[in-house]
Amino acid sequence: MNKLEDFLDTFWNTHKNNPGVAYVYTHKLSIAWILCVIFAVMLGFMYQGKAAMFRGIAESSETIISLPSPTEIVKVYVVPGQEIKAGDTIVVINRPDLTLRIAELSRELDNIEGRSNLSSAEIDQKVADVKANLETRRLTLSAEIRNLETEYESNKAISAKLKSLSNSKSKSDGNDAMAMRIKSLKNELALATRSANEQIALLRGSGRLQKSSGKSEAANIRKELAEMRKQQEELTQIAKENWVVGDVNVRDGEKVSSFAPIVTLAHKSPTLVRGYINEQIYKNTNIGEAVKVTTLAGAGKAVVGEVVGLSSRIVPFPERMWKMPELPVFGREVTIKIPEDNEFLLGEMVTITETSIRNLKKQQEKAKK
Repeated sequence: MNKLEDFLDTFWNTHKNNPGVAYVYTHKLSIAWILCVIFAVMLGFMYQGKAAMFRGIAESSETIISLPSPTEIVKVYVVPGQEIKAGDTIVVINRPDLTLRIAELSRELDNIEGRSNLSSAEIDQKVADVKANLETRRLTLSAEIRNLETEYESNKAISAKLKSLSNSKSKSDGNDAMAMRIKSLKNELALATRSANEQIALLRGSGRLQKSSGKSEAANIRKELAEMRKQQEELTQIAKENWVVGDVNVRDGEKVSSFAPIVTLAHKSPTLVRGYINEQIYKNTNIGEAVKVTTLAGAGKAVVGEVVGLSSRIVPFPERMWKMPELPVFGREVTIKIPEDNEFLLGEMVTITETSIRNLKKQQEKAKK
C-alpha cells in the first residue's frame, strides 16, 4: 500500500503541471463514482436481470394406490423399500359392493334376454296360428269354390243342350245365383288372406319393437357390466413399470375407507428437480426452456432438463438451503423434468444452469475427448 502511495505521489509530482492530470487528481472522487455507476449499468445490460445459476433438490414423482369406495385388503405382496418390476403384483383388494352389483347386473341381463327370447317365440307361435287358420280357411273356401264352379260348368253344358229351355227363367236365375255365390266366396278368400297378412305384419312389427327395446336395455346393462368387471380386474394391482415401494399403509384383512392411500410408489431415480430462485434476483425463465442439471460439486454426468412449471408466488426455501438457520430464504419455485437415466440420488441437492442443448452437447463431447 505504501509503495502504491509513493508511486502516486511520484506520478503527481512529475505530472502536476499537466492540466489534464491535475483535473483528474482534483476530481478523483467524482470520477470514481461515475465509473462505478457506468460499470453497474453495463453489468445490468449484460445480464439483463438473469441469474445464471441456482440450486434445487432432486425428487421423484409418486403414485398412490387408492380406490374411490370402501375396500378390503386381501393380500399385500410388497414391503417398503422393495424394488418391483413391471408385471409384479402389488396388492389384491376385494370390493363386496362390486361383486354384488356384478351379480345383480348379470341376473338382470339374463332376464332381459329370456324375456326377449320368450316374446319372439310367442310372436312366432301367433304368426304360425294365423297362417294355419288362413290355410284352413283357404282350403275350405277353395274346395267350395271348385265344387260350385264344377256345378256351374255342368249347368251351362246342360243349358246349351236343351235349347228349348234357354228361355226358362228359373234355370237362368239359378245360374246367375250360382255365379254370384262363386264371386262372393272368392272375395271372402281374398279378404281372409289380406286380414291374415295384416295380422302377421302387426305381430312381426310388435316383435321388432320389443326386440329393439330389449336390445337397447341389454346394451346399457352390458356396458355397465363391462365397466364393473374392469373395476374388478383393477382390484389386483399390477405394476405397469419399475417402481420402488415407498409406504405400505395397510395389512392383510384390513378394511380401508374411500380414497385412503394403500401403497405409495416412486421411481428409483429422480424424475424431476424442484429448483428455487432467490426473490432478490429476477429470473427470466420460461416454460419449455432447456437447463443443465449437475451435482452440487459439479462432478458426474450432467443431464438436460426441461422447465415444466413456474410458481406464480414467492415461497420459502427448504431449510437445508438456508445459509443461516435463523435466516429463512424466500424465492420462486421452478419445476424441472429430467430423464430417468441419471446418476442423482433422491433428495440430492443439484445445481441448475441455463444453457442450450447444443452447448451441453458440445461440453459432453469435449469431456469425452
